Amino acid sequence: MGLGKLAVNDRKDGFTLDGKSWFWLADTCWSAFTSIELSDWEYYLARRAEQGINVLQVNTLPQWDRCRPDLGIYPYASEDGTVFDWSAPNEAYWERARGMCRMAVEHGIRPALVLLWCNYIPGTWGSMIAQKLGAPVMPLDEIRPHIERVVRHLGEFDPVYVVTGDTDFKSDEAIRYYEEGLSAVCELVPNALRCMHINRANRTIPEQFIDRLDFYMYQPGHNYEGQSEAWKLPEDFRASYPQKPLLNSEPCYEQMGASRNVYWRFTAQDCRASAWSGILSGAAAGLTYGAHGVWNWQTVQSKGSVLGEGFDMPFRWQECLQFPGVWDYGMVPHVLNSLTEGGLHAVVPAQELLDDAREAIRVARVGDRVVVYLPHTTALKLHGPFADMEAVAFDLEDKRVAHLPMRVDTRTGMTRIEQHPFGHDALVVLKPAAH
Repeated sequence: MGLGKLAVNDRKDGFTLDGKSWFWLADTCWSAFTSIELSDWEYYLARRAEQGINVLQVNTLPQWDRCRPDLGIYPYASEDGTVFDWSAPNEAYWERARGMCRMAVEHGIRPALVLLWCNYIPGTWGSMIAQKLGAPVMPLDEIRPHIERVVRHLGEFDPVYVVTGDTDFKSDEAIRYYEEGLSAVCELVPNALRCMHINRANRTIPEQFIDRLDFYMYQPGHNYEGQSEAWKLPEDFRASYPQKPLLNSEPCYEQMGASRNVYWRFTAQDCRASAWSGILSGAAAGLTYGAHGVWNWQTVQSKGSVLGEGFDMPFRWQECLQFPGVWDYGMVPHVLNSLTEGGLHAVVPAQELLDDAREAIRVARVGDRVVVYLPHTTALKLHGPFADMEAVAFDLEDKRVAHLPMRVDTRTGMTRIEQHPFGHDALVVLKPAAH
């Protein structure tokens, strides 16, 4: 079965599938090809499909911080899953990956394949750590053969090609490697969608790559004090680069401890905050969910990660599939589809409407509506006499709806909306009043 033709829409702010508006809703499963038994993969796919996931972000190379032990099957000859003989591909791995992609497509889920994770590329933050721990980088002359191998084995499934993984671009050597990779993708699969997954808080993509990327991914990541990047990054991308679809490709993962072993666990509400604050700041093309224990595939046998990590212990993958946050994410495309009337209207950031210095409150216009994300309840003051509107609050935790009192001051041209009655975050929607 085919998944249909995925393309960038005419406004260049989202995607279409066979000509109809389509929202990227991915799960992060970086370690799939090295770590998941096929029977578990079948269950995982069935569960994620019913939760609304339509894309899987998977690493074509062994994830450097996956859980150990893995299954012991690698894309290139290796005794330990860390040091590889790049000249000796393991056909069993590639046939297994092929079968896993076929199973995903049968569940209506498109692979998004990361080609060159940062630890394999010299001059990146990841490779500097990996090399200290005895994991060498990929030789430059193996970049193209690796990508040819991915395309040959997995290209029939119409994947999205994610050229980089969690990378920075701070060295000429890294840029040279990624130029080799992006050029190969453009030549081998010129009609496939392509992008780059970049590291936390990164807002700098080398100019030489921009014209060849179909859309942008950004990453708020998992730092406790860095969650404001969920809205700051899309603001900066929109200001700095040509308009293209933009999506939050790595928000905080549910139940992940914060980076650098800060004593914290991100909740479903933290994940919702990353999602909605980014969407209303201009990243409305899609969204990626992550659960701490799925991306690295924690099992009852897991003893730790391959090269170490700065996070608290993951949950077992079976427990992760029950986390509530993925259901919240699954609702996002339905809410957006209703607000945009099936993609007819764009989500246009409108922070200037907010009379409040608290930037975590995000505001956008969607057609004739104003949409506000409130991480915590408070009264709203908006610039504008919205006398012909009514305010409705949608409780994002318990799925309740409240109709909110509004007061318009015609003298100042301000509108005050009373606080909603919910103890969790909410979307407040101003819409034309029904008469």
